[in-house]
Amino acid sequence: MSEAIQRFQQARAAIEADRAVDIAETYRIIEAAARAGEPEALLFEAYALGIGYGCEVDLTIAFENIYIADEAGAPDATPQADMMNLGGDLATWIAPRAVEYVHETPRIGMSRGFVDPALCAWLIERARPLQEATLVYDPSTGRPVRDAARTNTAGTFKLSDLNMPLILLRHRIASTLAIAQANFERTAIFRYEVGQTFVDHADYISPAFTAEIRARGQRPHTFLAYLNEGFSGGETNFIAAHKKLRGGVGDALFWRNVDETGAPDPLTQHAGDPPTSGEKWVLSQFIRDKPQMPG
Repeated sequence: MSEAIQRFQQARAAIEADRAVDIAETYRIIEAAARAGEPEALLFEAYALGIGYGCEVDLTIAFENIYIADEAGAPDATPQADMMNLGGDLATWIAPRAVEYVHETPRIGMSRGFVDPALCAWLIERARPLQEATLVYDPSTGRPVRDAARTNTAGTFKLSDLNMPLILLRHRIASTLAIAQANFERTAIFRYEVGQTFVDHADYISPAFTAEIRARGQRPHTFLAYLNEGFSGGETNFIAAHKKLRGGVGDALFWRNVDETGAPDPLTQHAGDPPTSGEKWVLSQFIRDKPQMPG
């Protein structure tokens, strides 16, 4: 085994364990192993190029790398390539989708059929093994903690959990909302089983958390995509606005958490109502007003 591949395996282990790493150096290690022909490194290089992990985003090379990795024998590349083929070429994948506004104050938009049903099913299966108890901000410390206010589970995608269809979907969101993909937090997929809920809350960062906002920025945008049917209830309930919304498979819902001045908008207070039967799966993408640490 070459030194380049050994170093890649060590870097991969650190990424999978979610340990702090030097991102620029880690990308160089991934790139070197990919040039040495390591199939898994070709996948990681694609993911890195797709989100800007230690490098500039290059979706053209990232897109092609999945097919190269497939030819090199990376097991996870084949289902990704098959899914990518269903979505067409790169330009089609990331083209902005049509939107409509369904509520003015706060301004809430929807995009019907934003995610293809096959991709919805793909994302659910990718998120299923990642599900863990969800956390909320502790109002006294600003740190994430478990709380009875939120009983659903979530799967969050770090670099080693990513796949190219999800990365391309992130860029579709960015192009539709005209927001830089670099400002995206890690993508998460939530599962709500019967009775599970996320009670009344807001997605903006409380002004009390000045250190958090200084370091990572405010969270002015929320984007959701509904991934399945087969459940009752489970609406996104904008309590202050007296508006309950629920999309069909692949429909997207999005809104601004702040007003025109950038101040938190209390009218965006909402809840994830509990399903009364079945289970609900929804993709959640929080977006900041500053670039985020990728991966």
